[in-house]
Amino acid sequence: MSSAELISALRDAHQAHLCAQLQNEDHWQALMAQASDSLGAVPLGKLVDSDSLTTVVDQWLQQALSAQGLQTVVSDVSKAVWEAAEKDPATVGELLSEDHFEAILEQVLKLQTLREKAIHAAMSHPLVSEMVSEMLYTGIKNFLLEENALAKLPGVSSVMKMGRKSMVGKAMGGMEESIRDYLRKNIRVTLRTGEQWLNKQLTNERIEQLARDGYQRVAPLKPANYLKLVPAGTIDEVVSQGCAIGDETARLDYTRRLVSVGIHAAVHSLSDMPLQTLLDGMKISEDQVRQITAPALARGATVLIEQGVLEPFIQWVLDDFYQSEACKAAIEKING
Repeated sequence: MSSAELISALRDAHQAHLCAQLQNEDHWQALMAQASDSLGAVPLGKLVDSDSLTTVVDQWLQQALSAQGLQTVVSDVSKAVWEAAEKDPATVGELLSEDHFEAILEQVLKLQTLREKAIHAAMSHPLVSEMVSEMLYTGIKNFLLEENALAKLPGVSSVMKMGRKSMVGKAMGGMEESIRDYLRKNIRVTLRTGEQWLNKQLTNERIEQLARDGYQRVAPLKPANYLKLVPAGTIDEVVSQGCAIGDETARLDYTRRLVSVGIHAAVHSLSDMPLQTLLDGMKISEDQVRQITAPALARGATVLIEQGVLEPFIQWVLDDFYQSEACKAAIEKING
């Protein structure tokens, strides 16, 4: 057998062996076990260069329109999940247990300063000013007209007895601008009073009471009943807007700075944590990981082979050696 024929035979045998191995669960089990043994007690953070990783991620954020590129996929997945959720009988109480609700409430109660700032911002909003002013004006007007308050004023009652009730309405009409002007000038004082009242009323005890009462009311409700009320086409619109906003946000210096800090912090946090420690924290063993992933990896390799993707790739990888001068020299040396 010539050197060329031997090289070709070896490459074909090697390729067939790899294809068979990659479809074998036991192979993946052994491969992952060997990887775990090789890692040993080496902290995971030591296996990553945080600066290089940060550079790659930063360049990706600047250049790739990743969200918009996946917009169709995101939309299809979102609609499929939404439709399934519309038919699911799960209740709010099943999705958020009372224990978890209490844990969230405990954290919310610690945000008193933020709560007061949110109340101040809300009460200072022009829309709230207009709404309160209009409510006060409507209340005053209805009181004066419907309760005949004007008729009880000195001099007005005698006018009404003379059959001139229409004059009361006209009098009210003449007072409208004066009332509105007064409310506009004093609305800030009124809103400050409202803000003080809210801060006084919304104690931690009161919030706990309201929150728990609210949870008991919504716990039996089914989210599906409310998801059905969302108009058709909303998901596509939200996904489109979300993808555009996401890509634009990713390019901001603010976002890139935070991502960089986050990556360095993650690598630093893992710098003293070997794989076993991480898995222990996740309450899962290496054996369980292998049992879960090995069948999926083997099946994935079978699918890639069936689709004609994996074998050409393996061949390309093997050709790098079997077509090299080093391989030819080694075979010719053996053949003499």
